[in-house]
Amino acid sequence: MGACCFNGGAREDSRGQLQNKARQRTHGHQSQHPSHQSHPNSPQPKLDINTARVHQLCTLEGIDRHLAEDIVNYRSSQGPFASVQDLLNVPGVDRKLLRRLQKLIVCNKGQSQQMEERGRNVVPASINSEVEKKHEGNVRIGSWNLKCFSVEKASNDGYRDVLCMVILENGLDLVAFQELADSEALDKICKELNNPTLRAVKSWQGKRGYWKCAVSEPTGRMYKSLEYNGFLWKESAGIIMAHSGLFQTVKLVRWPYIGEFKIGNWACTLVSVHLKATGLEEEYLEQLNAEIRSLVPLLQELGNSVQSKSIILLGDFNAGPDNRLISALTSVQETLKAAKHMTIFGLMRK
Repeated sequence: MGACCFNGGAREDSRGQLQNKARQRTHGHQSQHPSHQSHPNSPQPKLDINTARVHQLCTLEGIDRHLAEDIVNYRSSQGPFASVQDLLNVPGVDRKLLRRLQKLIVCNKGQSQQMEERGRNVVPASINSEVEKKHEGNVRIGSWNLKCFSVEKASNDGYRDVLCMVILENGLDLVAFQELADSEALDKICKELNNPTLRAVKSWQGKRGYWKCAVSEPTGRMYKSLEYNGFLWKESAGIIMAHSGLFQTVKLVRWPYIGEFKIGNWACTLVSVHLKATGLEEEYLEQLNAEIRSLVPLLQELGNSVQSKSIILLGDFNAGPDNRLISALTSVQETLKAAKHMTIFGLMRK
């Protein structure tokens, strides 16, 4: 049985290192501000509303963080904007604000963005079968930061449509989620996969399978609320969760969520992390680097605590694999290999 990390529980030992057992549901880079070396009188490049992140939108006059988040969330659920005028569909954007923004923004809709429009049309059966055939005998594992994913968002048809279709179209079997704002939100995705109500999900001609999910106790805090992590897995693919819980031995701003899974004869432990964001001006960069360094003792401790021979570290690192501290984790990988453990790193860039 092979594993493919797509970018994107652990055993409770006698010392009680794994605590707060998860409630299982049976339903089932930070990027820098753009830097332009141009003459002061030269026109500044316009901001593409289809690729702009929250902190970039906040640089526009009249857009605060809340409105910027609403714009990004709308784009995520409804697909790329077709024109600048589509911003009027976002609550909080009126014609007066749009007139002020028009000289500052542009709407580009390339091929890569068109591919992000999930669930608008039913994917042909031939494509569905190709996904299944390509990954037959393998397990596709993904990680996804859902950005303050609440029950309210999970109840929105657009959000559920996007999430479910991304999972189905990419043939994912096991997904770790970060930034769940409510412990019940993931259950709604699980229910939609098992008993679909949305047209695109119902019309999926591939194998939807039977899904289960588990959500952690609060891992820490995020913007405006507690944060939960979760796992969603396809039980019909032979995936079974043995145990799960928060790993509270190594201090991070948010506790890692551990899940021990058995997939056929293969046992693996997933470690889902959400590290400290650097902030708009990178004011928390040193805290992020300290957390990345903390992953080394975390993996060493975990390697001595779990029985499975495969440890998969994944989640939102707020840093890419080119980060020099991330590369230092390879030394831990060699140590665990010597101890008959194998570490697979599935890195997700924010």
